[in-house]
Amino acid sequence: MPEIIMTMSEQILLEKCRETELLCKELYEYFAELYSSNRDAYCLWSKTAKEEENHAAQFTLALKLRKGMPCMVTVGPDKIESINNQIRAVIAKVKVTPPKLADALSSSIKLERFLAEFHLSCVVVFEDESYKKMFNAMMASDQEHIASLQSAYDTLTGRQDWSFTS
Repeated sequence: MPEIIMTMSEQILLEKCRETELLCKELYEYFAELYSSNRDAYCLWSKTAKEEENHAAQFTLALKLRKGMPCMVTVGPDKIESINNQIRAVIAKVKVTPPKLADALSSSIKLERFLAEFHLSCVVVFEDESYKKMFNAMMASDQEHIASLQSAYDTLTGRQDWSFTS
């Protein structure tokens, strides 16, 4: 049976998704630097940035394998590029006008929720179990990001007791 090679649309889709992860990493690294005087904030942002980098590495690995990915693509690269442009705009905005810690957390929660929903509802549906597992793990990680960011936000805004101060 001949090996199925990744189609150009699959390759472009994976490249755009990898770029999304790297843009989130860039945003979270900026927040880690911005709030570096607060150990808890620095650790949260650094950890989340590292996880985004790991997600990007998974996309890179999938691209290097270049095997066909039997799947149904439900969104085009233009939609993902539009999202990437929005993330770029957020990065540019926060670098010009750095947000307060609570606002950075709130915005990041919204971003992660949006991306988690986007991943679940409209990117791709995989037939291959190994790809399903990889993307399901990334989606689970998105939920963990949301929970961590939400916990920090709740603590900062007085909804929990923790040492998170800005």
